[in-house]
Amino acid sequence: MNKLGIEPIILVNNRSLLNEILNDNKIKEKDKEQVLREIDKYDKIGEKEVRANLKKLCAEKVVDALKKGEKYFCKFESYKEILELMKYCKFYGVKALFSPTLIRGLSYYNKNVFEIKTKDIRETLIAGGSYKFNDVQCTGVAFGLDRIAMLAKINLEKEKILFISLEQDKEAIKLAQKLRDKNKIVSIYYGKPSKALDYANAYDFQKVIFVGEKELKAKKFMIKDMKTGKESILKI
Repeated sequence: MNKLGIEPIILVNNRSLLNEILNDNKIKEKDKEQVLREIDKYDKIGEKEVRANLKKLCAEKVVDALKKGEKYFCKFESYKEILELMKYCKFYGVKALFSPTLIRGLSYYNKNVFEIKTKDIRETLIAGGSYKFNDVQCTGVAFGLDRIAMLAKINLEKEKILFISLEQDKEAIKLAQKLRDKNKIVSIYYGKPSKALDYANAYDFQKVIFVGEKELKAKKFMIKDMKTGKESILKI
């Protein structure tokens, strides 16, 4: 998210903790799923409407429970999982916020759940959580690519470089890999040199580098700027 210029707000909660809170507030088993669905609307419709909806289920006291703070949550066994997650987030230098009203709608989640938001839009950008599959505890994540693409602050116009191998394929590949390791977009032309510049123009390469025996001995390579026609020297 940082690379895309998006400031993430990472929210976490725990479904086991929520179940413990529902039990503590004497919510009937048959009503639990509906109560969680209503709480999941907290950020969308606000506390007043959520309370009104929960009142029909005799469960409005759950909202008060979720607002009690850490002293209340500490009495539940599952809160230890939140504390453990926060500890590891700090190790990795990731800022995460505990959000008691974060539910994640899918009923198969059973442990930590998370959403990543940003100040720029209300919708969630990335979300997921932990669940059991074939008795294996797993964690899944999904990305809202359309939302991320809309918010991404990146320059999509990247320089493309073409190495022209003058019967020096091995060395051309080595040099290309060095530039690829620096996140450059690099291709190699292995055909006849006479057609190489036509190829570079056809595929919109901004720079062309010739790799021949003479260049390798001198460790100097001619770079041709395809827009200006200017030539410069690359030393390795």
